[in-house]
Amino acid sequence: MNQPAYYTSMREGLRRIFVTMFLPAVFSFVLYAYLHFSETERPPDVERDALGILFSILLGCLCGVALKYSNRKLDRLIPWSNQFAARLLTGYTANVLLVGILIFGTGTALISVAGPDSIWRGFSSKDEDLVLKILILLLTIMFVYNIVYALLFSYQHYAITQIETLQRDRRQLELQFEALKSQISPHYLFNSLNTISSLIFKDLPSAEQFIRRLAQTYQFILTTQHKRYVTLQEEVDFVQSYYYLLRIRFQQQLHVEINLPSGIMKSKIPPLTLQMLVENAVKHNPIRSDKKLFIYISAQDNSYLRVVNTKTGVIDNVTSFRVGLENIQKRYQLFTDKKIEVRDDEKFSVSLPLIHLNEKTERPFLRQA
Repeated sequence: MNQPAYYTSMREGLRRIFVTMFLPAVFSFVLYAYLHFSETERPPDVERDALGILFSILLGCLCGVALKYSNRKLDRLIPWSNQFAARLLTGYTANVLLVGILIFGTGTALISVAGPDSIWRGFSSKDEDLVLKILILLLTIMFVYNIVYALLFSYQHYAITQIETLQRDRRQLELQFEALKSQISPHYLFNSLNTISSLIFKDLPSAEQFIRRLAQTYQFILTTQHKRYVTLQEEVDFVQSYYYLLRIRFQQQLHVEINLPSGIMKSKIPPLTLQMLVENAVKHNPIRSDKKLFIYISAQDNSYLRVVNTKTGVIDNVTSFRVGLENIQKRYQLFTDKKIEVRDDEKFSVSLPLIHLNEKTERPFLRQA
């Protein structure tokens, strides 16, 4: 074990001992001193009351350990996050019973050891006043203990949730950055500028339209770089602009058909998802007059998007192909437990689950200054 890990483990062990045994022992001694003073009107003497002091400290340690393991068991049986009120009430009741049994059981044993005239004489049920004091203290202390325990859990749960949210946002940004790099890469820009240069001399109106569509694609990229998701309508509009750019290059050799019902167009989808699938199909299939590429985008039960493309040849770069799919899969894992379905037979198809969210819950990523 390396030094930092060793010291971290040692500090954690000391912290647990402090919380589980030392604090309960000190607290138990203070309560013993209070009860002793209330009954005898004098503080406990170290020599005369050594046995009572020792037993109170040991009892505190025992109660601390018992509470730790009983609460750990309750946390598994009745999770705070799912049943907060039930967990609080059950924990309070169980803790009162557990500590009560330990206190009164130990007190009864102490009577036989320290004698009937000791501070523990109340456990013989002959001193109802002392028993009542102990019961009131027990109920009050356990109530405060469980409230503090619940507050600590709430704070810890909130902190963990915030950390997980930030980690998820950061991971999503990293994945989107990988997707964006392919769109702003010099190779992509070089091909676009070459197309514009060629169109200017052949077809000026088409060159102007190409520039407008290219600007729309970059505008979409810039406006969605900090978003978790976009509407399906926004993504489809982007794909149509992207398809226009591809059609200028491939002419009638490439066909993209989009057939989606209007009822799902407000559903959410991670930015550039459809575009990456279209790009993958174009990048990894030879396209020429005798090998036309067809891409179909449709809905499946209004809960999935299905992107299917014909296969015109063998994928020439399997690694690059898988990277694009893995990027989409990892981004989807941040939003839903539903799996992306990939089929590779006569045609290649990918089924993407639609994300249904309330518009009010949508929020952008935290921007870095």
